[in-house]
This record gives sequence, C-alpha cells and structure tokens, in this order.
Amino acid sequence: MGRLTYFLGLHMQYKPDGSLFINQSKYAKELLSKAGMTSCKPAPTPSKPHTQLLVSEGTPMEDLTLYKSVVGALQYLTFTRPDISHAVNVLCQYMTQPTDPHFFLVKRILRYLQGTLDCGITYIPSKDINISAFSDADWAADVNTRRSISRYVVYVGDNPISWQSKKQASVSRSSTEVEYKALANCTDDVCWIISVLRDLH
Repeated sequence: MGRLTYFLGLHMQYKPDGSLFINQSKYAKELLSKAGMTSCKPAPTPSKPHTQLLVSEGTPMEDLTLYKSVVGALQYLTFTRPDISHAVNVLCQYMTQPTDPHFFLVKRILRYLQGTLDCGITYIPSKDINISAFSDADWAADVNTRRSISRYVVYVGDNPISWQSKKQASVSRSSTEVEYKALANCTDDVCWIISVLRDLH
C-alpha cells in the first residue's frame, strides 16, 4: 500500500533527511469553513495573556451545537498542535452553558489557526531514545473553582510525543501541592510510555 500519507485528518510528509512532518492543515481549513471564518483576519496568539472569564459572564448562547462541535474539533486538532492545548482546555470548561464571550475565545483560536495553517510537528530520526519530561502548574488559576491547571510535555529523544493541559481534580492549599500533583500526572504518563516502549522492544 506504500507509505501512509493521509489518515483521519493527519497529513504525513516524508523529508529527504529522514524526518517526518505531521500536520492537520486540511482539517483546520474544514473547521474554519464550518465556523464561517475562512476569510478571517489572523491572530498572533491563540489567546490573550491572562484571559479569564466567569462561567456566568455574558449572554448564554441560544444554539449550543456550534460551540460544542467546534471546541470538540479543536480538541482533535491538539494532536499535532500542542500550542493550542491550553486555550482549548479553557474552552472545554464552558461546554455546559457557553456564552457570547466564551465563543469569542473560540473565534480567537480559529483566527490564530488561520495564520498558522501550515504548522505541525516534525519528528527527526535519532538513536537517542532517552525519555525526558517537563511539567508545570498554575496555582488556583481557574477563577470559577480556584482549582489549579497542570501541564506537561514528554519527549523521546528530541521528539515530543505526549502533552497535556488540564485542570486538577481538587483545590490545593499551596503552590507546592499543586506542583507535586502536576509532577504525579506527568510521571504516570512517563511510566505508560516506558511500558509501551518495552512492548515494542
């Protein structure tokens, strides 16, 4: 059947140096079309710094279908776009009753995608399969629940293979506790990756 080039919205491009570039530009274009933003003006970042909205802020949307479908599609886009993971995580917290300001944040991400359609992830060949991971957390970052947000990225060699940005399950009393929880989540993922690599010998 030859080399895999397109699968479930993922486009694989094989470079002469042996590296593999994966992006979802076609999927992103279809998402922009679905939201009616094919000719929107690009934004430099997926969200503005320190953007925080209350759950009840603004006027509730009458039709929740568009918000939920677009945000769900953005979640799938994070497979090759870790740069939007945090912004999409924030949007997912308003799924129950989104309002106009929440949908404005959705449009901000879509405008960012408009200017970065060709971005993706490049995996380079390497004999180094050492695993390295980085984690971080924002203490009480969520203004609605005062829960903290954990995030991490895991590399095998020089290639990022796993990442996450997620609100923690409970409220923490100190920044130290928050960092330990983030580290524990990251360690869980590293242990799973190690087991997968062992299965692959």
